[in-house]
Amino acid sequence: MKNLLIIGVPRSGKTTLANLMCERYGFSLVSIDALVATFGGLFPELGLHLEPEKSEPLVAKFVFEYVSRLNQEFPDRHFVIEGCHISPQTSVTCTECDVVCLGYPELSAERFLDRVRQTDWAASKPDDKILQMGEYFTGQSKQHCLYCQKNGIHFIDTTTDMRLSLEQWLLEHGDK
Repeated sequence: MKNLLIIGVPRSGKTTLANLMCERYGFSLVSIDALVATFGGLFPELGLHLEPEKSEPLVAKFVFEYVSRLNQEFPDRHFVIEGCHISPQTSVTCTECDVVCLGYPELSAERFLDRVRQTDWAASKPDDKILQMGEYFTGQSKQHCLYCQKNGIHFIDTTTDMRLSLEQWLLEHGDK
């Protein structure tokens, strides 16, 4: 397998899968979320946190060029790039990576709330805000799933058992 771009909605298992790829297959990790947070903090005029839909082309262009340069600089290394800032529609333009998209198209907002409350990701947010986010991300997951199916992109459904879904995908695709 060449480089792997792992995309999808928040709390779908992207970082977990990326870490598994690093541990099991020696991939080097590139976190899109960390890059965006750093650039957003240093250069707020870029607006990377304000309107993700508008900033996606900029983020994708940077990440894809960055991976290309990593490949030139480290030709014997493989990288796993993960984050929620690139859509399946944009991911098809990445020639340096295989792509896998994660999501939970059948997750209820209440189960999303339970999933989020197990972490500190949104500890300060009220339940009604997290429920609203859950509905939004589940809707995005449905759209991503359909797009991936139509365009031959691997989609991992993490609705029921995230870890089991990721392990199954690794068994089928991890050593390719």
